[in-house]
Amino acid sequence: MPNHLLKSLSRERYHADEWERQKGRVSCRARREHRGGNLTTSPSIFISPTRRVHGPGVNPKPMAWRPNSNFMDGELDNRTSGKVTGWMRFFRNGKLPLRVTFDLVGDFHEDIRGTVIRLSNPNPSEEYLDEGKTYMEGFSRVQRGTVGDITAGLPLGPWTEDLARKLMERNELYWDERNIQGSEREARRQEFSERYRAHITTGDLYYPYVEYPYIEWYADNGRVVLELDPSQVEIVKSDSRLKEKTPAELLEDKMKREKAFASFFEGMVKDLSRVNREKGGDGNVTGIVVE
Repeated sequence: MPNHLLKSLSRERYHADEWERQKGRVSCRARREHRGGNLTTSPSIFISPTRRVHGPGVNPKPMAWRPNSNFMDGELDNRTSGKVTGWMRFFRNGKLPLRVTFDLVGDFHEDIRGTVIRLSNPNPSEEYLDEGKTYMEGFSRVQRGTVGDITAGLPLGPWTEDLARKLMERNELYWDERNIQGSEREARRQEFSERYRAHITTGDLYYPYVEYPYIEWYADNGRVVLELDPSQVEIVKSDSRLKEKTPAELLEDKMKREKAFASFFEGMVKDLSRVNREKGGDGNVTGIVVE
């Protein structure tokens, strides 16, 4: 995928999540500033990368799995650097719970990196009311792939000059990677400097991603997102030998997440193109970013 499309998709993917939260998902007033990414199969039909397409007699097509209701319990372990393992269970209508295991490449965000987190849901339920049908149909028992954004929504402390310097250093490395130069780079530098200064002045807390538990990963069955309440997450073990990551290492993590999302998005477009042809269309499906 061209760099400019990868940059746009990875930067804008968060807006699609807001559409799902407006249906009753957990919200976050301090969600990162962003513009929205949409996918369209015609000039009048827009499809969010976070939706699931389904209908009578049609197996759900995962755009992004959001099994918040079906989720029962689980544990994720990031004590080995660059690796996340563990298990989860999901409620299914008229069936035994689905137990899945994890083999993911990547790390949690800095608030919980190097820990084991225990997740729970006291009231699991099924999205489909019909007996024998389950939202989890087609969900793989082995989740093998890449870590997305995984955080417990914990602050790392207040905004400081040192934190702002480190974040700006990571920004500079990112702009180097994307070959952003000249007036555009200077404008971004000024924008971020003002934003960081405002956080420091008002004494805001710094969150590495969002203010609530957000569990995201990419596997063979696509992108999966769980948005939980703080009461549903417990840190049960941690690695006391953990060292702080450098701005370059944090950027590397960011780039891996961007690559995983771009790969997911490309696969989704290809799948929609195939479905379009099967229904008699020309297979033309275009991924666009709405600024």
